[in-house]
Amino acid sequence: MNIAMTSNVFPYGNDVAYGGERIIGYLIEGLVKLGHNVYAFARTGTAPPQGTKDFIPIDQYEDTDDPYYHAVKDYSEKHNIRFNIYHCFYFGEKWNPGILTIADNSLETVWNKWCHREPFFHKKPEAPNIVSYSKVLQDDLMTSGVKSTMVHYGLPIDLYKFEPKHENYAVFIGKLEGGKNPEAAIRLAKAAGLKIVVIGPPYNTGTFWNEVCPYIDNESVFWVRGASDAQKQKIMSKAKCFISSNDFTWKEHAGIVNMEALAMGVPIIAFNRINQECAIWTDQIIEDGVQGFFLNYAGTGRDDEIIEKGVPLIQKIDRIDRKECRKQFEKRFTADLAARRYEWFYDAILTHGDDVGSLEVPF
Repeated sequence: MNIAMTSNVFPYGNDVAYGGERIIGYLIEGLVKLGHNVYAFARTGTAPPQGTKDFIPIDQYEDTDDPYYHAVKDYSEKHNIRFNIYHCFYFGEKWNPGILTIADNSLETVWNKWCHREPFFHKKPEAPNIVSYSKVLQDDLMTSGVKSTMVHYGLPIDLYKFEPKHENYAVFIGKLEGGKNPEAAIRLAKAAGLKIVVIGPPYNTGTFWNEVCPYIDNESVFWVRGASDAQKQKIMSKAKCFISSNDFTWKEHAGIVNMEALAMGVPIIAFNRINQECAIWTDQIIEDGVQGFFLNYAGTGRDDEIIEKGVPLIQKIDRIDRKECRKQFEKRFTADLAARRYEWFYDAILTHGDDVGSLEVPF
């Protein structure tokens, strides 16, 4: 297939951006391995994966109504290429229905339910084939009347190495903002007698100064502003556990860091608010007692309930076989699997045409 892959948020590529942006690069790598021609239309600064058929920076198109539509259209006409698939990560408000005249079919992978204003969804069926990356996001979209097909994120199988041994510390990694509740992770680790390494940029400076900085002593609580893949391998892989925290304001839609932890064999203490389940629970990213433990709480996630329920879980974390964590990653969350799932979906929409609504990927 000839695939136009567009992304209008941040540059991506190895060590360029963290979060959903990197998934685009990994997906391109997987699709190239499967024999497809992938043309990347993305921001200047993107480091396209090896094997990308072509990389087209978009900045020169910024003043148009939909820069990605015009970039793909111009490229298609200039090089006499007919695209089978127009795959967009996050259309935004300037979606142009002309997309459907330059490709056999199109789809959009959304990053969260706030990616678009509600009027966008009323453009359907002109904007067909929405893809969500978790069951939680799929359910949230459904509340807006939007059907989607769910395809999990995937990481390269060799990006992180399995580490069978651990040292006596926990790790938290993520943007330092209120909903992710790094303070709860710190308090829990300290109450359980563990050191903790907090990795993440001060996305919300108030959260950093008020909820993280007061604990940093470089003896029991350490802070690393950001980490490359190599640094994560060095620090995160040897952790006794990864504390995947949140509070009642935050419903995690996937959490790539959970997949990273599993890839390195690190058991997870997974916060999950009762009646507001996050993806790690709903999507069964871990099985309770197999790759870690669920810390199911009823309150705000910022009270003593977290300590009371969490300390006993950390005390028995050594019962978790780290090999089971790696097995879970290889079984469900590799980039090769994600590429095969998307390939299946491409075939489905090309076969059926128009908007397929919601499909169940068979593997």
